[in-house]
Amino acid sequence: MRLIACLATVFLIAVVTSAGIAGDFPYRRDYPEVRTIDLPELKALYDKGEIIFVDVRSALEYETIHPKGAFHVSLSKASFISDLRTLVTGFPGKIAVVYCNGITCLKSYKAAQDAMDAGLRAFAFDAGVLAWAMAYPAETLLLGRKIVDPERQLISQDAFKKRCLDYETFKQKVMLSRNAVVIDVRDSIQRTEALPGFENAMPIPLDKMIRNVINRGHMKNRELFIFDQVGKQ
Repeated sequence: MRLIACLATVFLIAVVTSAGIAGDFPYRRDYPEVRTIDLPELKALYDKGEIIFVDVRSALEYETIHPKGAFHVSLSKASFISDLRTLVTGFPGKIAVVYCNGITCLKSYKAAQDAMDAGLRAFAFDAGVLAWAMAYPAETLLLGRKIVDPERQLISQDAFKKRCLDYETFKQKVMLSRNAVVIDVRDSIQRTEALPGFENAMPIPLDKMIRNVINRGHMKNRELFIFDQVGKQ
């Protein structure tokens, strides 16, 4: 499992570089049956109105940023397949395209595979929402509003990386902090094992953490170390 830890003091939206979009997709080989779709083809079908864009991330991530017209069907919910079936039934003849946070996120593959296993037609856009936002900001909603100034509204990859730590540095900083709280924001389908060295980390999905911890002022005097599966939440 690739471990990426992010020390979060503010909530950031990251965009990927063109090189990142064009790079390898290492997890495609783990899902050989999943049909993927690239960005130009996706945009062409989007413009023709021939797809249903389906965001399979958490509700918070969807509310933060998503393509215009995208629907939200959380992969983490037990009702995912039935919810997806209900959605696609309402759009006969259209192609369901599921997406998540990008190349290192497995949710789009798993969602497409589960859909196919259930007899539904689905493609995975595995470059992810951030690649879409960078390429087509006018067709993207950020906090419910169309992106009009990408350079100001979307943080660069370099700036985002300055907020992120590799796992060993993450561990060292936690050990040196006198008031550290480690929060594991992975959702249930990602949390297949405890964090090495942080078995007592608080398992709080990000949407619940903001609603129940941040917004209520809990831990405001603590130093929060946020662990995410791929470093994009």
